[in-house]
Amino acid sequence: MKPLVLTLTFAALTVVPAGAETKAFRDIIGDAANIQMDAEALRDGLRSKKLSDSEVKAEVAALDKHVEQLQKDVDAMDAHLQDLTPTQKKDWELAKTKAQLLNIVSDWKVALVESGDIRKNRSILTAHAQGLAVRANLLQKTVNRLDR
Repeated sequence: MKPLVLTLTFAALTVVPAGAETKAFRDIIGDAANIQMDAEALRDGLRSKKLSDSEVKAEVAALDKHVEQLQKDVDAMDAHLQDLTPTQKKDWELAKTKAQLLNIVSDWKVALVESGDIRKNRSILTAHAQGLAVRANLLQKTVNRLDR
């Protein structure tokens, strides 16, 4: 009976970290999906010229909050990953790099909006929004590979 209890206890303890990793990966994927959706909405709004300057500022601020949350989730996950295969390590480093790129592009976008003339920078903002959407999609794919 004792070996059975020890085996079950050990099995339960080994499942918890894997579940925690999966949840953290899912959080990162969710953050990236939110970024992608917000970036695509901003891109479409800028292309159609339907967004006012205040709406563009609000969209960029919301997008920036999602990017900040993504960075927090990536940093938290990075502190807890230990046992990765070489392929997983490569994918995780790629995921961290993609998250950093999202952060940089988001910072550029915020700086462009705060610089003043949104109408003048509309095409650049549109391109940055498209870039954020594409990078967020790529990040989702990379983290999905890790979550298998």
